Amino acid sequence: MTATAAAPLLLAVLAVNGGQGAPRPKDVTATNVLALEAWVGFVSGHTPGRKDAAARAVSQLPLETRQALYPALPLFLSRLKGQYSTARTAAQRRILEIAREAELTLGANGFLKRAAVLHGDAAMSLGARAWEPVEPGQAGASRAPASPLLSDRSLFVDHDGEILGEVRANWNWPFARSLLDLVAPKPAEDPFVAAWYHATTAFMFANGMYGEVSSHLAQAADAVPDDPRVLFDRGCFLEIQGLPISQVLLNDTDLLALRAQQMGARNARPAQSRGVTLGIPPKEQANDRAEALFRRALRANPYYVEARVRLARLLTVRKRYEEAAGELEKALEGGQGGVVTFYARLFAGRAAQSLGRLDEAARHYEAARALFPGAQSALLARSQLALLQADVPAALDRIEHLDKSSSAADPWWRYHFAAGRDVDALLADMWGKVSVP
Repeated sequence: MTATAAAPLLLAVLAVNGGQGAPRPKDVTATNVLALEAWVGFVSGHTPGRKDAAARAVSQLPLETRQALYPALPLFLSRLKGQYSTARTAAQRRILEIAREAELTLGANGFLKRAAVLHGDAAMSLGARAWEPVEPGQAGASRAPASPLLSDRSLFVDHDGEILGEVRANWNWPFARSLLDLVAPKPAEDPFVAAWYHATTAFMFANGMYGEVSSHLAQAADAVPDDPRVLFDRGCFLEIQGLPISQVLLNDTDLLALRAQQMGARNARPAQSRGVTLGIPPKEQANDRAEALFRRALRANPYYVEARVRLARLLTVRKRYEEAAGELEKALEGGQGGVVTFYARLFAGRAAQSLGRLDEAARHYEAARALFPGAQSALLARSQLALLQADVPAALDRIEHLDKSSSAADPWWRYHFAAGRDVDALLADMWGKVSVP
């Protein structure tokens, strides 16, 4: 069955089911079989990376329609994975037939990966543009669904430090993750799983979807705990939480409550802290955990240059300048250009400046400026350094050369994107790892 043909079939299931609650898994009906057939058609018919009929239809599935699919999934997935069951009804026999056909066509792991790609693509087709507002008192964040397919969480939305309200999270993400959890013999042994998590995390970073990325990376930590890309992403997320764009959401009361909770104070009242609700730790805690993750990423891959550069930035923040300078010296070996080298030069200048090595700092800042001549961060750093050297004309000269246009190319403005800077290439690489029948 093609994805185009499956779309009206699955949407029609809602009318057949009458919008009632999800039946018990053992009470599989013909309606549930129709929903399963349509879903398998979507998975088989979807072209990875395309906003095709399958991705569009899946992105629009309401909770009631997913409830019709839910009872058929346990039997289907168990048979897909080679666990044989006795069929007692015609509906159960048909489910086993569908699973066998999917296994013969794509293989168990192939189907699971294609299904995860479909639901990830469906979520990305909406991006951060189509979130559904959640009315006060109607949030689903505390609900424990019977399956990730029925997820009904909510997320906070903010603007410049002000919480605007809550929106409904995209159920496709937890469902896609649950499918990859079934990859045999285990997710960590299949290179595709880490590639999927890294590419989809990059998409979330690029679109500022920090509410989604929190649970995304939490499950990635379980699925692929030692992959350097995932360790890097987890470190970047904590580093982002320590940056002003995140810390602005915490007021003094939040910080006191979070720090008291961290110290185990008996009189702490974390439930009243917005920081606990939002999941944002204090800056020092976020930076400490990020540093540990970047070090783990480097143990897994000593050539992960950006992990080393970001580790060095945290070391400068924590005034460990000699150590930072040593890490940046390693990062700059080879003389490559690009954004990561710009960061390394900028941070190496900061470390050298803090150590009183002003001529060395000047060389780093000038090298950063040579890579991106319009970068305000490099020019401002060089201007400040000139003041420290009592060279007022040089300080003013750098200020006069600032590119104040909104199109000025300054990589520092995109630092919080992390892997999101390369999202297109990462997604294309991940999609290319999924075989097309």
